[in-house]
Amino acid sequence: MIFTILKVIGIILLVVLALILTALLCVLFVPVKYRAVGSFDNTDIRAKAHVSWLFHLFALHIEYAQETEGYIRLAFVKKKLFDNYEALDDDDMDEAAKTETEDKVSENTGDEPKIPADESEHVADEQIENESTAQTHNEQRTVNDENQHIKQQTKLTHQKRYKKRNKKSHKKQFKDKSEKIKNCIYKLKREYSDERNKAAFLHQKKELFIILKRICPRRLKLTMVYSTGSPDTTGISLGILACFPVGYTNRWRITPDFESENPYAKGSFDIKGHVVVISILAATLRILFDKNCRRLYNRISR
Repeated sequence: MIFTILKVIGIILLVVLALILTALLCVLFVPVKYRAVGSFDNTDIRAKAHVSWLFHLFALHIEYAQETEGYIRLAFVKKKLFDNYEALDDDDMDEAAKTETEDKVSENTGDEPKIPADESEHVADEQIENESTAQTHNEQRTVNDENQHIKQQTKLTHQKRYKKRNKKSHKKQFKDKSEKIKNCIYKLKREYSDERNKAAFLHQKKELFIILKRICPRRLKLTMVYSTGSPDTTGISLGILACFPVGYTNRWRITPDFESENPYAKGSFDIKGHVVVISILAATLRILFDKNCRRLYNRISR
């Protein structure tokens, strides 16, 4: 009996460990795929972006046209990211205001109750009392208004003083932060000029280029027709775009329009790539465990 219980517990533990190991391997080795497609015509931009992982078990979708829409999905659970509320039109606002005023008028209209003759004297006395109480209330209200005015004046003076103090404190904080940034730049320059630290900087540069290479898209297509409004600047901009190798390696189709007198740009793009977590994690660990990089970090953080 005891051996069967231990056997069941061992099987459960092995299954749990196998599930944890499978999840860890999936996180490290299954790539996160992303893609973005869209088109543009001057300021009219339409784009879609999609990120997925593990056969679309996890997915993130964002779409932009006139409004931004999107959702996030984990397995079979889907949740919207943006709630677009429609604003009321001017006609709806006018109708709502009209109905509100009609309701108020209907409440206020109606025949007033007639006062009997034998109660007229009593009503007159009540009117005199009401006038006297209203007069006292008005006097109290004027006193309260004066007190409120004095409080507002004192509050404004305190706010002005507080703003001046805040300006001084913000200036001091800005000065302290700028001094820290200057000291950090000075330390980096000093450490970079040292021959012993050049190996650390070269190693970091190499690993950062590897990380950027792993993150950058594998496909970057662009089709565009454009004009700057004058033929000379259109040609200059085309020459500048031709200097970047990303254009001709991805076979961009850029057509300049030298005849148009108005500046415009229209076209479409398609970006596609994937990121493997293990490659980025390995490059980060190589930076952290390098002895030259650790010595450089210790010297800068002093």
